[in-house]
Amino acid sequence: RVMMPGFLRDPARYIRLFDIFALSSDSEQYPISLVEAMTSAIPAVATDVGDIRHIVAKENRPFIVPREDEKGLASAIRALAADAGLRATVGEANRFIACSQYDEETMFARYRQLYGSAMKRADFARQA
Repeated sequence: RVMMPGFLRDPARYIRLFDIFALSSDSEQYPISLVEAMTSAIPAVATDVGDIRHIVAKENRPFIVPREDEKGLASAIRALAADAGLRATVGEANRFIACSQYDEETMFARYRQLYGSAMKRADFARQA
């Protein structure tokens, strides 16, 4: 079954119900919905646009298909749908990546480091 509920205030509550997260975008950079699915240990089938291939766990990368490859997208969905063990393995790998690299605390620390580094360079350039 496919549900398209539109805007939801608490998407994580519903994402946890998914067996597979599918994202067929023609254009994305860093889809938050993908990271939300990963946090819930959901395997993803997605088009290879933006940073998607670099966001998901390596175990999930075989299910990232070329943009506009509808048959490849359908095949990847079927492969995951047919194998509960594979879904669990890929989903847990995604969860590990999401929780270790994309959690709020880690992201804020990276931004602080990046901005701090940039500000030091700017100060150095002004003093020179």
